[in-house]
Amino acid sequence: MSNSTSQRENYIGLFDDPRLDKRASRISSMLYFSQSVNIHGNTRHEAEQKGAYRFFSNEKVTEEALINAMKGRSSYLCTDKDVLVLQDTTEINLENHRNRLKKDSGIGLTGNNKYLGFFVHGNLVLDANTEMILGFSDIQLWHRPEDKEAKQDGVNSTIPIEDKESYKWIKTCTQSKEHLSAARSVTLIEDREGDIYEQFALIPDDRTHLIIRGKNNRSLSGGQKLFDCLAQQSVSGSYNIDLINDIRKGIEKRTATVAVRFCAITIKKPKNLKRTDIAQEVELYAVEVREINSTVKEPILWRILTTHKLASYEDAIGIVNKYRLRWHIEQLFRLLKKKGFCIESSEMETGWAIRKLTVMALNAALRVMQLLLARDNDDSQPIEQVFDEVEIKCLRMINETLQGGTDKSNNNHNPKKLSWATWIIAKLGGWKGYNIKRPPGPIALKKGLDKFNLIYEGWKLALKI
Repeated sequence: MSNSTSQRENYIGLFDDPRLDKRASRISSMLYFSQSVNIHGNTRHEAEQKGAYRFFSNEKVTEEALINAMKGRSSYLCTDKDVLVLQDTTEINLENHRNRLKKDSGIGLTGNNKYLGFFVHGNLVLDANTEMILGFSDIQLWHRPEDKEAKQDGVNSTIPIEDKESYKWIKTCTQSKEHLSAARSVTLIEDREGDIYEQFALIPDDRTHLIIRGKNNRSLSGGQKLFDCLAQQSVSGSYNIDLINDIRKGIEKRTATVAVRFCAITIKKPKNLKRTDIAQEVELYAVEVREINSTVKEPILWRILTTHKLASYEDAIGIVNKYRLRWHIEQLFRLLKKKGFCIESSEMETGWAIRKLTVMALNAALRVMQLLLARDNDDSQPIEQVFDEVEIKCLRMINETLQGGTDKSNNNHNPKKLSWATWIIAKLGGWKGYNIKRPPGPIALKKGLDKFNLIYEGWKLALKI
Protein backbone atom coordinates (compact mmCIF):
# COMPACT_ATOMS: atom_id res chain seq x y z
CA MET A 1 0.00 0.00 0.00
CA SER A 2 1.60 3.31 -1.03
CA ASN A 3 1.63 6.59 0.81
CA SER A 4 -0.75 8.06 -1.75
CA THR A 5 -3.47 5.66 -0.62
CA SER A 6 -6.25 7.19 1.47
CA GLN A 7 -5.70 6.84 5.19
CA ARG A 8 -9.12 5.27 5.59
CA GLU A 9 -9.01 1.92 7.30
CA ASN A 10 -9.55 -1.12 5.09
CA TYR A 11 -12.40 -3.42 6.16
CA ILE A 12 -12.33 -5.68 3.09
CA GLY A 13 -12.02 -9.28 4.24
CA LEU A 14 -11.83 -8.27 7.89
CA PHE A 15 -14.76 -10.32 9.16
CA ASP A 16 -14.89 -13.17 6.62
CA ASP A 17 -18.37 -11.90 5.80
CA PRO A 18 -18.77 -9.40 2.92
CA ARG A 19 -21.97 -8.04 4.48
CA LEU A 20 -20.14 -7.12 7.70
CA ASP A 21 -17.26 -5.65 5.70
CA LYS A 22 -19.66 -3.38 3.79
CA ARG A 23 -21.53 -2.43 6.97
CA ALA A 24 -18.24 -1.48 8.66
CA SER A 25 -17.33 0.79 5.74
CA ARG A 26 -20.75 2.48 5.79
CA ILE A 27 -20.61 3.09 9.55
CA SER A 28 -17.06 4.41 9.23
CA SER A 29 -18.16 6.93 6.59
CA MET A 30 -21.16 7.93 8.70
CA LEU A 31 -18.91 8.63 11.71
CA TYR A 32 -16.35 10.46 9.58
CA PHE A 33 -18.89 12.90 8.21
CA SER A 34 -21.47 13.27 10.96
CA GLN A 35 -18.89 13.59 13.76
CA SER A 36 -21.42 12.04 16.13
CA VAL A 37 -22.16 8.55 17.53
CA ASN A 38 -25.92 9.12 17.42
CA ILE A 39 -26.88 6.11 15.30
CA HIS A 40 -30.60 7.03 15.34
CA GLY A 41 -29.98 10.58 14.12
CA ASN A 42 -27.29 9.81 11.55
CA THR A 43 -28.81 6.87 9.68
CA ARG A 44 -30.96 7.56 6.64
CA HIS A 45 -33.72 5.02 7.29
CA GLU A 46 -34.87 2.37 9.76
CA ALA A 47 -33.19 -0.51 7.94
CA GLU A 48 -29.83 1.24 8.05
CA GLN A 49 -30.34 2.03 11.72
CA LYS A 50 -31.12 -1.59 12.60
CA GLY A 51 -28.16 -2.76 10.55
CA ALA A 52 -25.81 -0.51 12.52
CA TYR A 53 -27.11 -1.72 15.88
CA ARG A 54 -26.83 -5.36 14.76
CA PHE A 55 -23.27 -4.74 13.57
CA PHE A 56 -22.07 -3.60 16.98
CA SER A 57 -23.94 -6.43 18.71
CA ASN A 58 -22.51 -9.11 16.41
CA GLU A 59 -19.95 -11.33 18.19
CA LYS A 60 -18.03 -11.70 14.91
CA VAL A 61 -17.28 -7.96 15.09
CA THR A 62 -14.51 -7.91 17.69
CA GLU A 63 -12.63 -5.03 19.27
CA GLU A 64 -9.38 -6.61 18.13
CA ALA A 65 -10.43 -6.67 14.48
CA LEU A 66 -11.58 -3.03 14.53
CA ILE A 67 -8.38 -1.93 16.28
CA ASN A 68 -6.21 -3.80 13.78
CA ALA A 69 -8.06 -2.15 10.89
CA MET A 70 -7.52 1.24 12.49
CA LYS A 71 -3.80 0.60 13.10
CA GLY A 72 -3.08 -0.58 9.58
CA ARG A 73 -2.18 2.69 7.92
CA SER A 74 0.40 3.84 10.49
CA SER A 75 2.55 0.74 9.86
CA TYR A 76 3.28 1.76 6.25
CA LEU A 77 3.14 5.54 6.66
CA CYS A 78 5.95 5.34 9.25
CA THR A 79 8.42 3.73 6.83
CA ASP A 80 11.91 5.27 7.12
CA LYS A 81 10.58 8.06 9.34
CA ASP A 82 11.42 9.19 12.86
CA VAL A 83 8.09 8.93 14.65
CA LEU A 84 6.64 10.06 17.97
CA VAL A 85 4.05 7.98 19.83
CA LEU A 86 1.87 10.04 22.16
CA GLN A 87 0.23 7.98 24.91
CA ASP A 88 -2.64 8.81 27.23
CA THR A 89 -5.57 7.20 29.06
CA THR A 90 -9.13 8.43 29.29
CA GLU A 91 -12.20 7.01 30.98
CA ILE A 92 -15.62 6.71 29.37
CA ASN A 93 -18.16 7.52 32.09
CA LEU A 94 -21.48 5.71 31.57
CA GLU A 95 -22.91 6.25 35.06
CA ASN A 96 -25.97 8.05 33.65
CA HIS A 97 -26.85 4.84 31.78
CA ARG A 98 -26.41 2.46 34.73
CA ASN A 99 -30.07 1.38 34.79
CA ARG A 100 -30.23 0.89 31.02
CA LEU A 101 -27.01 -0.98 30.25
CA LYS A 102 -26.84 -4.72 30.58
CA LYS A 103 -24.67 -5.94 33.44
CA ASP A 104 -21.43 -7.84 32.84
CA SER A 105 -21.22 -6.53 29.29
CA GLY A 106 -17.79 -4.93 29.08
CA ILE A 107 -18.24 -2.18 31.64
CA GLY A 108 -17.20 -1.79 35.26
CA LEU A 109 -15.72 0.77 37.62
CA THR A 110 -13.73 3.76 36.38
CA GLY A 111 -11.04 5.95 37.91
CA ASN A 112 -12.48 6.57 41.36
CA ASN A 113 -14.01 3.09 41.62
CA LYS A 114 -17.41 4.75 41.94
CA TYR A 115 -18.82 5.38 38.47
CA LEU A 116 -19.68 2.92 35.73
CA GLY A 117 -17.70 2.86 32.49
CA PHE A 118 -14.44 1.68 30.93
CA PHE A 119 -10.95 2.92 30.05
CA VAL A 120 -9.29 3.70 26.72
CA HIS A 121 -5.51 3.90 26.34
CA GLY A 122 -4.36 5.27 22.98
CA ASN A 123 -1.03 5.49 21.14
CA LEU A 124 -1.17 8.30 18.56
CA VAL A 125 1.64 8.32 15.95
CA LEU A 126 3.16 11.54 14.58
CA ASP A 127 5.93 12.18 12.09
CA ALA A 128 8.68 13.66 14.30
CA ASN A 129 9.87 16.08 11.62
CA THR A 130 6.58 17.43 10.28
CA GLU A 131 4.32 16.64 13.30
CA MET A 132 1.73 15.19 10.90
CA ILE A 133 -0.61 12.57 12.40
CA LEU A 134 0.01 9.14 10.87
CA GLY A 135 -2.58 7.15 12.82
CA PHE A 136 -2.59 4.82 15.84
CA SER A 137 -0.04 2.18 16.79
CA ASP A 138 -2.12 0.61 19.56
CA ILE A 139 -5.40 0.94 21.45
CA GLN A 140 -6.20 -0.80 24.74
CA LEU A 141 -9.68 -0.99 26.31
CA TRP A 142 -10.47 -2.46 29.73
CA HIS A 143 -12.74 -2.16 32.75
CA ARG A 144 -12.49 -2.96 36.45
CA PRO A 145 -14.90 -5.46 37.96
CA GLU A 146 -17.69 -3.83 39.95
CA ASP A 147 -16.81 -5.89 43.02
CA LYS A 148 -13.20 -4.66 42.97
CA GLU A 149 -11.86 -4.20 46.48
CA ALA A 150 -10.14 -0.99 47.50
CA LYS A 151 -6.34 -0.92 47.43
CA GLN A 152 -4.61 -2.07 50.55
CA ASP A 153 -1.60 -0.05 51.64
CA GLY A 154 1.66 -1.83 50.94
CA VAL A 155 0.11 -4.65 48.93
CA ASN A 156 0.28 -3.04 45.48
CA SER A 157 4.07 -2.70 45.63
CA THR A 158 4.49 -6.50 45.84
CA ILE A 159 2.25 -7.32 42.86
CA PRO A 160 4.13 -8.10 39.60
CA ILE A 161 3.87 -5.27 37.08
CA GLU A 162 2.19 -7.67 34.61
CA ASP A 163 -0.77 -7.95 37.02
CA LYS A 164 -1.22 -4.20 37.49
CA GLU A 165 -3.20 -1.69 35.43
CA SER A 166 0.03 0.25 34.96
CA TYR A 167 1.35 -2.59 32.79
CA LYS A 168 -0.63 -0.98 29.96
CA TRP A 169 2.30 1.43 29.47
CA ILE A 170 4.82 -1.36 28.94
CA LYS A 171 2.41 -3.49 26.91
CA THR A 172 1.48 -0.70 24.50
CA CYS A 173 5.11 0.37 24.15
CA THR A 174 6.11 -3.18 23.25
CA GLN A 175 3.30 -3.52 20.72
CA SER A 176 4.03 -0.10 19.21
CA LYS A 177 7.70 -1.03 18.75
CA GLU A 178 6.65 -4.12 16.81
CA HIS A 179 3.90 -2.38 14.84
CA LEU A 180 6.21 0.50 13.81
CA SER A 181 9.12 -1.76 12.87
CA ALA A 182 9.52 0.01 9.51
CA ALA A 183 10.24 3.37 11.21
CA ARG A 184 13.78 4.69 11.46
CA SER A 185 13.25 5.54 15.12
CA VAL A 186 10.38 5.51 17.64
CA THR A 187 10.06 7.91 20.59
CA LEU A 188 7.32 7.10 23.10
CA ILE A 189 5.99 10.13 24.99
CA GLU A 190 4.08 9.75 28.25
CA ASP A 191 2.81 11.74 31.21
CA ARG A 192 3.51 11.07 34.89
CA GLU A 193 1.68 7.73 34.98
CA GLY A 194 4.37 6.29 32.73
CA ASP A 195 7.16 6.92 35.25
CA ILE A 196 7.74 3.19 35.87
CA TYR A 197 11.21 1.76 36.44
CA GLU A 198 10.50 -1.44 34.50
CA GLN A 199 9.66 0.65 31.46
CA PHE A 200 13.00 2.48 31.52
CA ALA A 201 14.78 -0.86 31.94
CA LEU A 202 12.89 -2.90 29.34
CA ILE A 203 11.68 -0.68 26.47
CA PRO A 204 14.61 1.42 25.11
CA ASP A 205 16.97 0.09 22.43
CA ASP A 206 19.03 1.52 19.58
CA ARG A 207 15.92 2.79 17.74
CA THR A 208 13.43 3.18 20.59
CA HIS A 209 13.45 6.12 23.02
CA LEU A 210 11.35 7.39 25.91
CA ILE A 211 10.26 10.89 26.95
CA ILE A 212 8.35 10.65 30.23
CA ARG A 213 7.36 13.32 32.73
CA GLY A 214 8.81 12.30 36.08
CA LYS A 215 6.50 11.62 38.99
CA ASN A 216 8.81 9.89 41.47
CA ASN A 217 11.72 11.51 43.31
CA ARG A 218 13.96 8.62 42.34
CA SER A 219 17.16 7.54 44.03
CA LEU A 220 20.25 8.12 41.89
CA SER A 221 23.60 6.39 41.92
CA GLY A 222 25.80 8.31 44.32
CA GLY A 223 23.04 8.72 46.90
CA GLN A 224 21.26 11.85 45.60
CA LYS A 225 17.58 12.25 44.88
CA LEU A 226 16.40 13.23 41.40
CA PHE A 227 14.62 16.45 42.36
CA ASP A 228 17.57 17.73 44.42
CA CYS A 229 20.02 16.87 41.64
CA LEU A 230 18.05 18.87 39.07
CA ALA A 231 17.57 21.86 41.38
CA GLN A 232 21.33 22.04 41.90
CA GLN A 233 22.09 22.38 38.18
CA SER A 234 22.81 25.80 36.75
CA VAL A 235 20.12 27.37 34.54
CA SER A 236 20.93 26.66 30.90
CA GLY A 237 18.52 29.28 29.58
CA SER A 238 14.95 30.54 29.68
CA TYR A 239 12.16 31.04 27.18
CA ASN A 240 8.41 31.65 26.90
CA ILE A 241 5.76 28.94 26.62
CA ASP A 242 2.19 29.68 25.53
CA LEU A 243 -0.24 27.70 27.69
CA ILE A 244 -3.86 26.89 26.90
CA ASN A 245 -6.51 26.92 29.60
CA ASP A 246 -6.97 23.50 31.23
CA ILE A 247 -9.36 23.47 34.19
CA ARG A 248 -8.68 19.80 34.96
CA LYS A 249 -4.98 20.47 35.49
CA GLY A 250 -5.38 23.91 37.05
CA ILE A 251 -3.55 25.62 34.18
CA GLU A 252 -4.52 29.18 33.26
CA LYS A 253 -4.22 30.46 29.71
CA ARG A 254 -1.08 32.59 29.73
CA THR A 255 2.46 33.01 28.44
CA ALA A 256 4.81 31.51 31.01
CA THR A 257 8.53 32.26 31.30
CA VAL A 258 10.40 29.11 32.27
CA ALA A 259 13.97 28.36 33.32
CA VAL A 260 15.53 25.17 31.98
CA ARG A 261 18.04 22.89 33.68
CA PHE A 262 19.27 19.51 32.49
CA CYS A 263 21.83 16.83 33.33
CA ALA A 264 22.76 13.19 32.85
CA ILE A 265 21.55 10.86 35.61
CA THR A 266 21.61 7.20 36.58
CA ILE A 267 18.46 5.98 38.33
CA LYS A 268 18.58 2.99 40.68
CA LYS A 269 16.16 0.11 40.81
CA PRO A 270 13.62 0.72 43.62
CA LYS A 271 14.25 -1.33 46.76
CA ASN A 272 10.72 -2.74 46.77
CA LEU A 273 11.14 -4.07 43.21
CA LYS A 274 12.17 -7.67 43.83
CA ARG A 275 12.53 -8.99 40.28
CA THR A 276 16.11 -9.88 39.35
CA ASP A 277 15.85 -10.05 35.56
CA ILE A 278 16.25 -6.31 34.91
CA ALA A 279 19.13 -3.86 35.25
CA GLN A 280 20.05 -2.52 38.67
CA GLU A 281 20.62 0.96 37.17
CA VAL A 282 19.52 2.84 34.06
CA GLU A 283 21.30 5.81 32.50
CA LEU A 284 19.01 8.67 31.43
CA TYR A 285 18.92 12.43 30.94
CA ALA A 286 16.67 14.71 32.97
CA VAL A 287 15.24 18.16 32.19
CA GLU A 288 13.62 20.54 34.67
CA VAL A 289 11.24 23.23 33.40
CA ARG A 290 10.39 25.70 36.18
CA GLU A 291 8.18 28.77 35.76
CA ILE A 292 9.76 31.98 37.02
CA ASN A 293 8.57 35.53 37.77
CA SER A 294 4.98 34.33 38.12
CA THR A 295 2.25 34.99 40.69
CA VAL A 296 -0.05 32.11 39.67
CA LYS A 297 -1.11 29.66 42.36
CA GLU A 298 0.43 26.62 40.66
CA PRO A 299 3.42 27.62 38.49
CA ILE A 300 4.76 25.13 35.95
CA LEU A 301 7.23 22.56 37.24
CA TRP A 302 7.97 19.72 34.86
CA ARG A 303 10.69 17.15 35.36
CA ILE A 304 11.13 15.15 32.18
CA LEU A 305 13.18 11.95 31.83
CA THR A 306 14.47 10.79 28.46
CA THR A 307 16.76 8.25 26.84
CA HIS A 308 17.72 10.81 24.17
CA LYS A 309 21.23 12.20 24.67
CA LEU A 310 21.23 15.89 25.66
CA ALA A 311 24.40 17.81 24.84
CA SER A 312 23.05 21.37 24.77
CA TYR A 313 20.29 23.75 25.87
CA GLU A 314 18.77 23.40 22.40
CA ASP A 315 18.61 19.61 22.83
CA ALA A 316 16.79 20.07 26.15
CA ILE A 317 14.27 22.48 24.61
CA GLY A 318 13.67 19.97 21.82
CA ILE A 319 12.70 17.34 24.39
CA VAL A 320 10.35 19.77 26.17
CA ASN A 321 8.67 20.68 22.87
CA LYS A 322 8.18 17.02 21.99
CA TYR A 323 6.67 16.35 25.41
CA ARG A 324 4.20 19.22 24.90
CA LEU A 325 2.87 17.50 21.75
CA ARG A 326 0.90 15.25 24.13
CA TRP A 327 -1.75 17.97 23.81
CA HIS A 328 -2.78 16.30 20.55
CA ILE A 329 -3.98 13.08 22.11
CA GLU A 330 -5.63 14.97 24.97
CA GLN A 331 -7.52 17.04 22.38
CA LEU A 332 -8.43 13.86 20.51
CA PHE A 333 -10.03 12.42 23.64
CA ARG A 334 -11.95 15.67 24.19
CA LEU A 335 -13.33 15.38 20.66
CA LEU A 336 -14.36 11.81 21.44
CA LYS A 337 -16.43 12.99 24.40
CA LYS A 338 -18.30 16.21 25.18
CA LYS A 339 -16.55 18.45 22.65
CA GLY A 340 -17.46 16.33 19.66
CA PHE A 341 -18.73 12.78 19.29
CA CYS A 342 -20.41 12.57 22.72
CA ILE A 343 -19.53 8.89 23.12
CA GLU A 344 -20.75 8.98 26.73
CA SER A 345 -24.27 9.67 25.42
CA SER A 346 -24.38 6.54 23.27
CA GLU A 347 -27.74 4.73 23.13
CA MET A 348 -26.23 1.23 22.82
CA GLU A 349 -27.53 -1.35 25.28
CA THR A 350 -24.25 -3.12 26.10
CA GLY A 351 -20.81 -2.01 27.12
CA TRP A 352 -19.24 -4.24 24.46
CA ALA A 353 -21.18 -2.43 21.72
CA ILE A 354 -20.19 1.00 23.08
CA ARG A 355 -16.56 -0.07 23.25
CA LYS A 356 -16.58 -1.11 19.59
CA LEU A 357 -18.33 2.13 18.67
CA THR A 358 -15.62 4.01 20.62
CA VAL A 359 -12.87 2.44 18.52
CA MET A 360 -14.52 3.52 15.28
CA ALA A 361 -15.34 6.99 16.66
CA LEU A 362 -11.69 7.49 17.68
CA ASN A 363 -10.67 6.82 14.11
CA ALA A 364 -13.20 9.36 12.82
CA ALA A 365 -12.13 11.98 15.38
CA LEU A 366 -8.63 11.63 13.98
CA ARG A 367 -9.81 13.39 10.81
CA VAL A 368 -10.72 16.56 12.75
CA MET A 369 -7.28 16.53 14.38
CA GLN A 370 -5.57 16.13 11.01
CA LEU A 371 -7.53 19.07 9.59
CA LEU A 372 -6.73 21.11 12.71
CA LEU A 373 -2.98 20.55 12.40
CA ALA A 374 -3.03 21.36 8.68
CA ARG A 375 -4.70 24.77 9.13
CA ASP A 376 -1.82 27.05 8.16
CA ASN A 377 0.74 24.50 7.10
CA ASP A 378 1.36 24.36 3.36
CA ASP A 379 3.76 21.51 4.04
CA SER A 380 0.90 19.48 5.54
CA GLN A 381 0.31 15.86 4.68
CA PRO A 382 -1.00 14.82 1.24
CA ILE A 383 -4.76 15.25 0.92
CA GLU A 384 -5.10 11.63 -0.30
CA GLN A 385 -4.11 10.41 3.17
CA VAL A 386 -7.34 11.82 4.61
CA PHE A 387 -9.88 12.16 1.76
CA ASP A 388 -10.54 9.63 -0.99
CA GLU A 389 -10.68 10.37 -4.72
CA VAL A 390 -14.45 10.95 -4.93
CA GLU A 391 -14.47 13.23 -1.88
CA ILE A 392 -11.65 15.30 -3.37
CA LYS A 393 -13.69 15.81 -6.57
CA CYS A 394 -16.56 17.10 -4.46
CA LEU A 395 -14.22 19.38 -2.50
CA ARG A 396 -12.97 20.89 -5.77
CA MET A 397 -16.51 21.82 -6.79
CA ILE A 398 -17.29 23.31 -3.36
CA ASN A 399 -14.03 25.26 -3.43
CA GLU A 400 -15.09 27.06 -6.60
CA THR A 401 -18.19 28.39 -4.84
CA LEU A 402 -16.23 29.70 -1.85
CA GLN A 403 -13.71 31.89 -3.65
CA GLY A 404 -13.95 35.60 -2.87
CA GLY A 405 -13.25 38.71 -4.89
CA THR A 406 -9.76 39.30 -3.50
CA ASP A 407 -6.62 37.24 -3.16
CA LYS A 408 -6.92 37.30 0.65
CA SER A 409 -10.39 35.74 0.49
CA ASN A 410 -9.34 32.89 -1.81
CA ASN A 411 -8.05 29.42 -1.03
CA ASN A 412 -4.37 29.86 -1.86
CA HIS A 413 -3.21 26.55 -0.41
CA ASN A 414 -1.72 23.74 -2.49
CA PRO A 415 -4.63 21.54 -3.73
CA LYS A 416 -2.47 18.46 -3.17
CA LYS A 417 -2.08 19.23 0.54
CA LEU A 418 -4.52 18.78 3.42
CA SER A 419 -4.35 22.50 4.28
CA TRP A 420 -6.33 23.15 1.06
CA ALA A 421 -9.16 20.89 2.29
CA THR A 422 -8.99 22.40 5.80
CA TRP A 423 -9.68 25.87 4.33
CA ILE A 424 -12.80 24.53 2.56
CA ILE A 425 -14.13 22.59 5.57
CA ALA A 426 -13.50 25.57 7.88
CA LYS A 427 -15.37 27.93 5.53
CA LEU A 428 -18.32 25.52 5.49
CA GLY A 429 -18.20 25.57 9.29
CA GLY A 430 -18.57 29.35 9.48
CA TRP A 431 -14.94 30.52 9.51
CA LYS A 432 -14.57 33.79 7.60
CA GLY A 433 -11.27 32.88 5.99
CA TYR A 434 -9.37 36.13 6.41
CA ASN A 435 -5.86 36.28 7.83
CA ILE A 436 -6.93 38.82 10.48
CA LYS A 437 -9.35 36.25 11.90
CA ARG A 438 -8.06 33.64 14.30
CA PRO A 439 -7.52 30.17 12.79
CA PRO A 440 -10.51 27.80 12.75
CA GLY A 441 -10.84 25.62 15.83
CA PRO A 442 -12.05 22.03 16.20
CA ILE A 443 -15.70 23.08 16.63
CA ALA A 444 -15.72 25.05 13.35
CA LEU A 445 -14.09 22.10 11.59
CA LYS A 446 -16.62 19.69 13.07
CA LYS A 447 -19.49 21.91 11.85
CA GLY A 448 -17.82 22.09 8.46
CA LEU A 449 -17.58 18.32 8.20
CA ASP A 450 -21.27 18.05 9.14
CA LYS A 451 -22.17 20.40 6.28
CA PHE A 452 -19.78 18.72 3.87
CA ASN A 453 -21.49 15.40 4.59
CA LEU A 454 -24.87 16.81 3.53
CA ILE A 455 -23.44 18.35 0.38
CA TYR A 456 -21.46 15.24 -0.47
CA GLU A 457 -24.44 12.90 -0.12
CA GLY A 458 -26.61 15.17 -2.30
CA TRP A 459 -23.84 15.52 -4.87
CA LYS A 460 -23.43 11.73 -5.14
CA LEU A 461 -27.19 11.30 -5.58
CA ALA A 462 -27.26 13.90 -8.35
CA LEU A 463 -24.39 12.18 -10.18
CA LYS A 464 -25.70 8.70 -9.33
CA ILE A 465 -22.33 7.72 -7.85
